[in-house]
Amino acid sequence: MTSPLNLIERLAADSVLADALALALRTTLFDGLLTPQSAQQLAAQLGWHPAPTAHLLALLWSFDLLARERDGDDYRYCTAADVRPWLCQQGERYLGEAWQYRLQALRDFGQRLPDMLRQPLPGYSEQLPHDAAWAAAANGQIAQEQRALTADTACEIASTVPRFRRPARLLDMGGGPGLVSAALAQRYPQLTGVVLDLPLTAAVAQGNLNAAGVGDRFSAVSELGADERFDLIWCSSFLHFVADPAQTLAELYQRLKPGGVLISAHARLSDDPQQARRVLPFFLPLLMRGKHVFRHDRLTQMLTDAGFQVEDRGERPFPMSPLHVHCAFREEQS
Repeated sequence: MTSPLNLIERLAADSVLADALALALRTTLFDGLLTPQSAQQLAAQLGWHPAPTAHLLALLWSFDLLARERDGDDYRYCTAADVRPWLCQQGERYLGEAWQYRLQALRDFGQRLPDMLRQPLPGYSEQLPHDAAWAAAANGQIAQEQRALTADTACEIASTVPRFRRPARLLDMGGGPGLVSAALAQRYPQLTGVVLDLPLTAAVAQGNLNAAGVGDRFSAVSELGADERFDLIWCSSFLHFVADPAQTLAELYQRLKPGGVLISAHARLSDDPQQARRVLPFFLPLLMRGKHVFRHDRLTQMLTDAGFQVEDRGERPFPMSPLHVHCAFREEQS
């Protein structure tokens, strides 16, 4: 039997690192270390004591978040080059607030877990998320996550789908801040489309589309016309929240023109513990709220049942955890 000691000790140590990283982000430590500084210099700027500051910097250095160079009997630290885009506020992929939000949300969930285990799982609620709160998230942590990773992953997937290389109209289901559509529109000048989300969130998305210079080709709306059809549908983490995913897929099939492609990216749970551990910590809160997280090949089967021809593209990197990607095709009319 393999001892669990290393695992459980690692979990305890990771809690310390998470607190240290959260503190560094709150105090813009990584921005302050764009040029090398000693612990004494940094402590003077932040109102800290030099000795404990040196220990904190050593911890962040040990996880490759900082680089250091010897300076006599001391060290000077600076933010590691490959993390600057992600952890410095002016970085093009900065996700500091998004990461802190996820950390706090997961910790709050962990605190509620004992009470949740004493209650049955809730049934599905038709109530939509509060639009103002969702719009604030779209303007904050979700935008940071899309800018940091999701948009790049979407473009990488699109590069393998020939339909993107011809004039096409795209539907971005539950597109939030619209930065995925903005990135795809910039990559493919012949692409037009629609971001669909709640009204205030759609307003956030329209602002981002305009700022990206693609507002003439993409619009953000909260409703679709009954007869609107699309060549491409981007559907990422949307099916987790609908009442009946199978029915939603059947409706999306009808929204596609013949020869169209639905790109689905959703969390998937398998019997492989290594795969499951990459997903479950982040999606357990959804499961406990009665939402859908698809097991094994369930989503593949639902796509097939809806009429699609399905290509399994495997896992791709997304914020929080990898998502499983399917490219689902509607046949050309004979």
